Amino acid sequence: MALNGIGTGYYMGETYKERLDAITDPNARSAFQAAYAKKMAGSTDYISTISKAYNTGKPGAANFEDAFPQYDVITHVGNANISAGNWQRNDFPFWKYFDKNTSADALNDWRPSGANPPQTRGDLQRNYGSVGSGRIAILVPESLQAKMDADPAYARQIMAKVQEWKEDYDRWDNTVAAGYGMNVAEHQAEKSYVFDLDENGDVRNCTVTSGGGKIVGPTEEEQRQFEAEQKAKWKRRVKYIQILKESAAKHKMQEQENLRLYQENFLLKEYKRNRTDIFQ
Repeated sequence: MALNGIGTGYYMGETYKERLDAITDPNARSAFQAAYAKKMAGSTDYISTISKAYNTGKPGAANFEDAFPQYDVITHVGNANISAGNWQRNDFPFWKYFDKNTSADALNDWRPSGANPPQTRGDLQRNYGSVGSGRIAILVPESLQAKMDADPAYARQIMAKVQEWKEDYDRWDNTVAAGYGMNVAEHQAEKSYVFDLDENGDVRNCTVTSGGGKIVGPTEEEQRQFEAEQKAKWKRRVKYIQILKESAAKHKMQEQENLRLYQENFLLKEYKRNRTDIFQ
């Protein structure tokens, strides 16, 4: 996924329309629209606040460790050359970038074998889980690193660019998570990232994991299951409300009956007392 530029009218490095057109899942699409509207409005709601908190670095940050102090950051300087097609494969071994001894170009010669496997495959789940939470691995081209070393002001601009891209991504992803009833704070804290930058410091490729798995939209089967669960929950809620109403109606009828019996008993006592008074 090639992403160029960032700034006014851009979201995650693309224009609003480019990013929106790339989203096929209807729930993710709606979440992106909501997140973009919040960004444009300068929203300070709960999701935006959490997303920003994890992308606020030390003042004047000129390196990635200071730009993302909340994370364990590993920077690999070198000339990575991974195609978007390979990067997006479920079996692309991105987790190796979290090894400090892995070079930026270590996976340049990686080639897929067969069809793209499902994320649920046992060995892939173990590899995803090996990443852990709260980590960032960044691949930095040699030319970009040289320019940042020579010009601290330029380095600060690159830090701000990557921070903004990640904040935009987190706002969108956290909006999706909230839509599925997830705890946003926990979801954010569990995420780890790999960023592959181009020579301009733009995010060229990115992989995000959370809770030991790659983050992706729900499959059609998962969506059907989710909708079925929500429908079942609604039916149970309607039934529960009906039970409450019936219970309240019965309770009211019982109270009315008790009041009637009390009044009859009271009147009977008064009648007997009055009769006694008459014949004394």
